Amino acid sequence: LLVGEAPEDVRGNRAAEVGMQLGEAAFHRASLAVSRLAFVDEITVRAARPGDGHGIMRCHRDSARYYVELAPDLFREPDEDGQLEFVEPKGELPDEYLELVAELDGEIAGPLEARLEPPLDSARFQIVSEVGETRLFINALATAEAFKRRGIATALVEAAEEWGREHGATTAFLDTWVDSPSSVPFWEDRMGYERRSIIFRKPLI
Repeated sequence: LLVGEAPEDVRGNRAAEVGMQLGEAAFHRASLAVSRLAFVDEITVRAARPGDGHGIMRCHRDSARYYVELAPDLFREPDEDGQLEFVEPKGELPDEYLELVAELDGEIAGPLEARLEPPLDSARFQIVSEVGETRLFINALATAEAFKRRGIATALVEAAEEWGREHGATTAFLDTWVDSPSSVPFWEDRMGYERRSIIFRKPLI
């Protein structure tokens, strides 16, 4: 699954209200961080739970259609049969995993998945310094088509970053498609991420 959606326009003066089920400390810090953003709408960010599958699936299918239209030779729409069971939250997660959803107008407007990568035992033999630290890796982020440009992705990422800090992460990483006209500006211009590496691709058949 790809990460990143269209850059949201920050409009109005009313701060977003964020509700999270991530423990008191993470809840407080994430709420403060996201409440500093000014959105027209009230967004609730919370831990994903069983029963959210239909909304999460809708968001990912909207994202897939967007990327298939951009580059049909690189992307495909996931099989619908069995996808609900695949994305349905299973409840309790290991401590190193995070599943969030953002709600707006009573609907799931976007999901985020992330995980913590612990320091490598072999870090002292590596040339990349960050492998000796705890890192946050954002696996997936999507926004439903009906809720784009309303601050959904920003609220989810801010909450995930606060969760990562609470769990000792010093750096956040993610992958996205380099030619995306929406994802790349979102991560670089809105969220302050920097390009770190290049993944090369070459068809062999």
